[in-house]
Amino acid sequence: MNEGIEKEKSMNLSHVRVFLAVANAEHITHASQELFVSQSAVSKTIHALEQETGVQLIERQGRGIVLTPAGRLLQTYASQLFAMEHEMEKAVEALRTGDRGEIFIGASKTTGTYLLPELVSRFRGRYPQVELHIRILNSQEVMQQTLDWQLDFGLIEGEVPLWPQELAVEVFGKDELVLVLAPTHPWALRDAVPPQALQEGVLLLREQGSGTRFIIEQAFARLNMQIQPLLTLPENDIIKEMVIAEIGVAILPFATVQRELKSGTLVRIPLLGLDLHRQLRIIRRVNRRLSRAAMIFYQLVHPDTQMSDGM
Repeated sequence: MNEGIEKEKSMNLSHVRVFLAVANAEHITHASQELFVSQSAVSKTIHALEQETGVQLIERQGRGIVLTPAGRLLQTYASQLFAMEHEMEKAVEALRTGDRGEIFIGASKTTGTYLLPELVSRFRGRYPQVELHIRILNSQEVMQQTLDWQLDFGLIEGEVPLWPQELAVEVFGKDELVLVLAPTHPWALRDAVPPQALQEGVLLLREQGSGTRFIIEQAFARLNMQIQPLLTLPENDIIKEMVIAEIGVAILPFATVQRELKSGTLVRIPLLGLDLHRQLRIIRRVNRRLSRAAMIFYQLVHPDTQMSDGM
């Protein structure tokens, strides 16, 4: 730096804090008692601040003090400054405790529709000021956006042929896929259906990338069978309506058809020789540091998780 360029002067905030105590108390002795320092130390600090600013800030009046116009101006700004400091401290503390912040969550369509609402309700009841950003996608999209740093974590179901090493994957629950059809369907009176009956032109399936579809295809592959779906559709609710309309049959997560099975608009028929149970998983990047709020939600999903600040 050139010698001709003066360094920018800044006020000593410790001096300003002492000045504000004096200005608010309108008395040096009272301010010194509040600050637990000697009266002479307070007087020296005010004098040092006046030298820093180049203006007189107080005038003595009997045992008290009176603020000069410059002192009143500094009192206003100092009050605002330290009020903001207090707000900052509260905001940082809220982030530390999980009371504030943002969480970015991805959920597969099944977990997002039938599991996530209860979790969100429980979390919001305790942490109403935390902003939740939720994306409902298929399992493959949730995994990809988690890898791409767009999500704190994701909730998916089913299996993946090879889990990326960048992901931490934990099982937090299980569900079952069941064969459903309209009560007027010709199969409705059967005791069970063999998987061979579903191979061609009968089954309504979700799109590629869906965890539900992957589980179904893998189950058939273990029997050396391939499926030729009647229709491929993007939503479980659309598939249900198609089944109710007798367009075809479907294998859907039990959680998605409980209401229809109870009302009788769909019936469940056992499938012979197919294991269609699957695991629900929570995934996150191994090297992503979760905020305190995100860690709390994560543990709400998977209570056995041992949280730490470095998670």
